[in-house]
Amino acid sequence: MSSALNNTRLSKGVTRKMLKDLLILAGKLRKCLGLFTLATLVLIIWNLAETGIAVVSLFISSAFFSDTQAELQGLFILLFSLVVVYSVFNLLDIWLAHDVANRILHILRVSTYSAINRIAPLGLQNKRTADIASAALSDTSELEWFYTQILPSAIFTIVNSIIFTTILTWLIGPIGLFMIIPMILTIIFPFVLVPIQRRQGVASRETLVDLRAAVLNAVQGQRELRSLGMVKKQHEVVIAATERVQKIKNAHNLRKALELAFSSLVTAAGSIILLIILTDRVLNGQLDGRILPVAILLAGLSVIPSYILADAMGRMGDFGACAMRINKILKAKDPIPTEPRRGLEKHHNEDNTLVADDIGFSYDSQPVLSGVNLTVSPSRSVAIVGHSGAGKSTLANLAMRFLDPDDGEMRFDGLNLHGYNPDVYRQRLSLVPQDCHIFAGTIRQNLELAKDGVSDDAIWEALKLADIATLVESLGGLDAPVGDRGTTLSGGERQRIGIARAFLRNPDMLILDEPLANIDPLLEANIAANVRRLRGGRTTIVIAHRLASIRIADHIIVLDNGGVVAQGTHKKLLNNMHYLELLGNQIQQ
Repeated sequence: MSSALNNTRLSKGVTRKMLKDLLILAGKLRKCLGLFTLATLVLIIWNLAETGIAVVSLFISSAFFSDTQAELQGLFILLFSLVVVYSVFNLLDIWLAHDVANRILHILRVSTYSAINRIAPLGLQNKRTADIASAALSDTSELEWFYTQILPSAIFTIVNSIIFTTILTWLIGPIGLFMIIPMILTIIFPFVLVPIQRRQGVASRETLVDLRAAVLNAVQGQRELRSLGMVKKQHEVVIAATERVQKIKNAHNLRKALELAFSSLVTAAGSIILLIILTDRVLNGQLDGRILPVAILLAGLSVIPSYILADAMGRMGDFGACAMRINKILKAKDPIPTEPRRGLEKHHNEDNTLVADDIGFSYDSQPVLSGVNLTVSPSRSVAIVGHSGAGKSTLANLAMRFLDPDDGEMRFDGLNLHGYNPDVYRQRLSLVPQDCHIFAGTIRQNLELAKDGVSDDAIWEALKLADIATLVESLGGLDAPVGDRGTTLSGGERQRIGIARAFLRNPDMLILDEPLANIDPLLEANIAANVRRLRGGRTTIVIAHRLASIRIADHIIVLDNGGVVAQGTHKKLLNNMHYLELLGNQIQQ
């Protein structure tokens, strides 16, 4: 007794959580409410017309066999009218259903993508690409199905069941209310299994994401997998992920089969009991024989909508899991406030100057930077060097305002970075990362990301400055495809595309993350000279490990354990043990 009570409470709690997640997302679909209402009304009328055709046809047949001379002209007119209504509303249903589906899918995907864009990049840390892609694509598609198919079906289930039961009761008396029992049982049974549905839904989404991630790794990591002889191993990972998905799907299908079998059994039992009772009444002369087949048909039809609803409820676990995942993204806290803070002090004599004033920053209470002071003025470049984990990239992320410091303040152009809208502020910057991301498309499309309305002449000039114009010409020009993630280009070529982007952007501040890391040594000196030209007149930060990149800078800051341990020119720092340890045997090269 206690166990059953606990299960009921658990079912109610899980159901409330799923409904809450789905209702939160439904609130974003208010623009579609009018169209949704119209589409649902059309669906109800279409189903009623379809049912009316079956009922009237059966009544005509029964009446004809009972009395071949019966006047059936009115019924034939009614039947023809129902066929016309059915055809027209079937067409309207298809049209409106697709329209509302596309609108809902658009709203869900735009909302999800906007949230991803809002919290990136900090909010996406520790999240797999497959997780994000699944939420933005497959989860939104699943929810579109819920809002455009399942929800209208639930509404028409309630309306149609009431109408059919009312007509049945009008025909045969209070005994027609008997079919309410199988209706209730059909709906209650899936409700009892909601906790199982929830677990299976979450497991299904998670295993599908694992499978997508495994396949993505297998496709994108072919070069590494083959060079390491791990192709077979990765194939086994994909197979294992596929088997886990299949196992979850089998359990899901078994549960649904049990739910449908129970619904079928209850419906059949109710119809048989009603048939026995009505047949006895016909034999006793208490009921017109022509009404018997119509009554049995209506009895079945009154339960079928509940049967459809029960089938839909069997997927509530999947829908709830999708809604939960998307809501996590939508409700994620904005790591960087977009609204500029008002009333901040403007520091003078800091035009286009980046200042880190006693900066401190921690990841999950783990200190990364502490008491860092830095000033980078225009026409001056500063290289930040240090061992892995010293805080170099964190400092660059603070400068880009991908992060906000826990202590101290970052200023640019005399104003605390909190005083800028982050996107407006970043329009004044340009980042050349060590691993430059190339988007699927053409070289032109990748370079046009740097600046709207840029001319071909400007693009070619930037390519020449990045020493990649000749290669682009050999590939077929600016409209040459570069493949997904720039797979047709080498690492050095991708980095030179990134440098060309920076030339096109013409920023106030330039952040270079090991700009010569993947560059051929034969091109290194030439590109280094062009990078010096690029940073001319600009505030420049260079995150560096290699001596060639370090020498681009005018001033060098050495980080260790989150603090500045040395700074100066390359020549001056040759007497510093921290600096010499970082460079290692590069000094002798």
